[in-house]
Amino acid sequence: MFRLTRTQVQPIGLDIGRDAIKMLQLEVVGDSLAAVAGALKEFPQESKLKAPQRMAMLPEMLRQMLRQNPFVGRNIVTTLPREFLSVKNLRLPLMPEEELDSAVRFEARNIFAFDTEDAQIHCLPAGEVRQGNDVLQEVIVLAARNQDVNGFVEQLHGCGVVIASLDIEPCALFRSVERFTRRREDEQEVHVLVDVGLASTQVVIGKGRDISFLKQIDIGGMQFQEAISRKLSISIEEAQALRRRLAETTDSPTEKKDPVRQAVFDATRSVMEQLGRELSLCLRYQSVTFRGQRPTRLRLMGGEGADTHLQEILNSILTIPIEAPRPLYAIDSSRLKSLQRQQAMGEWALVLGLALRHTTGRFRPRDGRPRGTSAMGDVGGYSGGEPVGASAEIRASAPASSAEVRAQRSEDRGQKPEIKQEAPHA
Repeated sequence: MFRLTRTQVQPIGLDIGRDAIKMLQLEVVGDSLAAVAGALKEFPQESKLKAPQRMAMLPEMLRQMLRQNPFVGRNIVTTLPREFLSVKNLRLPLMPEEELDSAVRFEARNIFAFDTEDAQIHCLPAGEVRQGNDVLQEVIVLAARNQDVNGFVEQLHGCGVVIASLDIEPCALFRSVERFTRRREDEQEVHVLVDVGLASTQVVIGKGRDISFLKQIDIGGMQFQEAISRKLSISIEEAQALRRRLAETTDSPTEKKDPVRQAVFDATRSVMEQLGRELSLCLRYQSVTFRGQRPTRLRLMGGEGADTHLQEILNSILTIPIEAPRPLYAIDSSRLKSLQRQQAMGEWALVLGLALRHTTGRFRPRDGRPRGTSAMGDVGGYSGGEPVGASAEIRASAPASSAEVRAQRSEDRGQKPEIKQEAPHA
């Protein structure tokens, strides 16, 4: 059988998490997407919160994953670690786009704790806001020290991979949603994406192709496990194993009466409620700052996003419904059978956004039908597409020892890029 539609194999998306490494490679087939290969490998428990140990293990783990799975090439797209990225908000007078970067760089000298002359600075225009009688523009400023970026790039080069792009997590998460937004009414939706990871939670809010709000909350799965450990007088490893076992059992009425399940729920309630209050403040800030942009749902993703207790508590605190999205639903994932599970697999949202980094345009669902929502969450998967004005990239240059942070300013507007363009991809 001959395939008449031209295909383009994309670089490998690489998500180096605190608890596991995920890899995903896609190919573009017309206006659809298909998975070429995918892999997941967990870090040992003792290294999950110790960055030096994880990075020391990374080269061999990556080589094993590349050898054992049918990935094409060694080009990767990954994110700068969260701990290397600083985020601040500025409010500036309205000004032409070509003047914004220089104004942000000038103001950045006073808002970051390090020397911004030896750092990469990028900004995301968030939108117009009213402050008294004035109309200002809110800008999200991203900064990373050259020393941190270069050290991370050198470590990745030592793993035998070629860095096609360095992205940042919020832009990759948002891309996993926006790439599949095709209908006009969907362009008006305010997307609220909450990625609950092992050590922290990322909140990304945006509309259309633009991100308007970013925040990291220092609450994650580790805090849940520590609460269980204290309450039940067990080790962190035992708490993690207990949560995993409960997650794999059905949440039926009989199971809900299980005293162990109830004890776990009671132990984590206060921490999860604290996370809910933080999210409520984020939603309030978004609604007050950008009037008229009211979200209608919250997509809960990440490794902890499938926790039914967390979903219940957030639903009781927040004023908008919680959904568990299925990021891989809209692509042909028939080659990923070894990774398929009954859960929504919301933890694959970030690596999907990375795998989409070098694509253009928007994609239709795998069967061509428009998608709705259900009690299970976003059955249409995500909408994704590289947001105009919302795609910050930390670009590695050819030498292994240097890298530059820049936003890929909307090429659709014809703006001259600051650095050399990437070569076309097959």
